[in-house]
Amino acid sequence: MTSQSRTLVSLLFALTLLPPAIAADAGSAQTPSLPLGCWSLNANGTLGQLCIPSLNPDGTFVGKMMFPGYFNVVTGFWSSGVQQLNFLRLGVPTNPLSYQAYTGFLFPADAANPTGPQVLAGSFNVYGPGGGGTQTANFFGWTATHP
Repeated sequence: MTSQSRTLVSLLFALTLLPPAIAADAGSAQTPSLPLGCWSLNANGTLGQLCIPSLNPDGTFVGKMMFPGYFNVVTGFWSSGVQQLNFLRLGVPTNPLSYQAYTGFLFPADAANPTGPQVLAGSFNVYGPGGGGTQTANFFGWTATHP
């Protein structure tokens, strides 16, 4: 990986994983409420699974985004104070232009049943053609449901 690629990856990582709301979690003893395991995923019409097996005490995680026939590693941060998930989908690890940066918020599928099924919804950015971007489109929506 070139120096320029490393710089781009570092910048993308910092922008994606350090949301403005991170200060709300500083020193928080609140247990993260993100349901763990695999979520049913719809990323701009592409169906798969987002699997987050565990959270580290600081809210960071490593997981997988799985699709029929392949998967990608994801790495990110859960911010329990604002119920926000940020992560990078590492397309081809040696090609930062294949990465995608996701942001989503957690909420109950039914407000009358806040402990029932949960939803993550948000958007993702694509930084090059390797990640599915074009000159006219590089910002998309996504949702995930659990269980």
